[in-house]
Amino acid sequence: MDLLFPSNAAEIGVDENDFRKPRSREEIRALFENVGYAYKIGKFNAIYNRAKQYAQSTDDRVSVRDMQMAISELHGV
Repeated sequence: MDLLFPSNAAEIGVDENDFRKPRSREEIRALFENVGYAYKIGKFNAIYNRAKQYAQSTDDRVSVRDMQMAISELHGV
C-alpha cells in the first residue's frame, strides 16, 4: 500500500524511483489489487493500455505513476 501513497512511502524508504520503475502487467495488477484496486480483466486492460500511452511504452511495461494517472483519469480526478 505504501508504494501507491508516497506520503507514507518516504517514511519507510520508498523513493520516487520506485514509483517510476517500469513493471510488467502482472506486477502492476498484483500491486494494485493488493491495495484494493481490483478491476475485471477487460477494465484492467483498458486502464493498463491508457497507462501505456502515458508511459509511451514499447515493451508492455508501465510504472505505478503511469497507472495512477490512468486510474485518476477513469475516475475523473
